[in-house]
Amino acid sequence: MAETDWKKVAAHLRELSGEFTPAQRDLADALGVALAPGTPMPVAAALLRAHLTGPLLLKRAQPIDEEEYGYLELVAGEAAIEVPPQDLIDHRDILEAWLEVAWAHRSVIHLERLSPEPGDIAITPGERGSEQVQHDIIASISNSGRLNFRGGRGRGARPHRVTSLVKQDAPHHADLVRKAREEALARDPRPGRVTSRELALLRPWQVTRGPSLAEREALRETLETATAERDLQEVLQRHPALLGHVLTGNHGTWVRPEVGFGNHYRADFLIAGRTSAGLQWVLVELESPNARLTNRGSGRESPTLRHAVDQIRDWREWLSTNLLQARTPRVDNGLSLPGITADARGLIIIGREDDTEDSAQVRRRLFTDSRIEVRTFDWLLRAAEQADSRLLGLLDLESGDDTEDW
Repeated sequence: MAETDWKKVAAHLRELSGEFTPAQRDLADALGVALAPGTPMPVAAALLRAHLTGPLLLKRAQPIDEEEYGYLELVAGEAAIEVPPQDLIDHRDILEAWLEVAWAHRSVIHLERLSPEPGDIAITPGERGSEQVQHDIIASISNSGRLNFRGGRGRGARPHRVTSLVKQDAPHHADLVRKAREEALARDPRPGRVTSRELALLRPWQVTRGPSLAEREALRETLETATAERDLQEVLQRHPALLGHVLTGNHGTWVRPEVGFGNHYRADFLIAGRTSAGLQWVLVELESPNARLTNRGSGRESPTLRHAVDQIRDWREWLSTNLLQARTPRVDNGLSLPGITADARGLIIIGREDDTEDSAQVRRRLFTDSRIEVRTFDWLLRAAEQADSRLLGLLDLESGDDTEDW
C-alpha cells in the first residue's frame, strides 16, 4: 500500500517498531519467555516463534554469521538504536526482526529529514564510481518508508539514499522535472516497447509493401543522372518503400523524411521497424552519389564520409539530452518518435560501387565502434530488386558483413 503523506508512514513505522503488545506479553508469560522492557514487536514475535520451534516441529533456522551481524550493526548505527551482541542472537528469524526494526527507525529519521511529497524531485547518487547524480519525481511513499518514483517498473529508493530534495516551489523545479523524465527514459531497459496509441502517431509514415517495379526504375533512372544527394532525397521521399524494406518490421515499418532535431540538426530519414522485440529506429544520412567512401591512396574515410558520421553523432548527442521531447507527440511540441533511443543505429548511404576502392575495413570499424552502417546507392538499388525474397530486412541479414558486394 502506498501513501502520499509521509507523516502517516512515519507514524506507521514507529508503531511497527514499538514495544511488544499486551497479547505478546501474555503469550510470553504463559510460555515462560522473558521479554525485556522495550523489546520491539517484530523481535518479540521472533523470540516467541523461536521458543516454539521444537514443540511445533518448525524448521530450525541456520545460525547467523559475522557478515550478517555486521550488516545489522551497520544499519542499527545509522538508525541510532542498540542491538544485542551476536552471541545472544542465535536464530536468523530474530536477526531479521532486528533488521526490520532498524530499517523502520532509519526510514523515520530520513523521512523527517526530507519531508517528501509527491511531485518533489529526489536526488540520489548515480552508479557506483560515478560522480553524477540521478533525479526522480516522487509519486508516493510505501508503508515501508520507500519512496516510489514516477514511471513505474519498480523505480524507487529508501529515504536514506536520497541526498536531497527539490521541493515543488523551488525556482528550478520545472527544469529538474524535465531532467528526471529524460533520465528515466534513458534508463528504460526495453525502450522499444510502445503502445498502440504511440504507434498511431506514426500512421502517416507507415510503409505497407515492398518497392514496386516502377519505384525501382525511378531509383535506377535517378542514379544514372544524379549529381547531388538532393536528387536521391526527392525520389526516396516520393517512394518510401525503397527505404522501408531494408529494416526488419514483421509488425510494421515506418519511414520519416527530414526530421529536425532542435534548431541545428536535420536527419534525411528515420526508419522504424517493429518486431516482437519492440520498435527499433535507424538514423539515415544521405550523401552525394558521386562521393567516395575513402581517400585515394590512404584508404582512410573520406571527408564526406567523416562529415556524415559526425552528423549521426550530433543527432545522437541531441537525443541523449532531449529524449523526452523526441518521444512526445507533435501536438505537445514533440517529435512523435516513440521508443527511439540515443544510441539508435545509423545508416549512411553514399557514393557508387567502385572496384578501385577498398572500403571494407572502414565500414567494419564504423559498425563495430559506432553502430553505423555505410552502404552505397547501388546497394540500395539491389536491395530493392531483392526485396520480395527477403523475410528479414537487409540490414538485419548482413549487419557487420564486410563483403564488397554491398
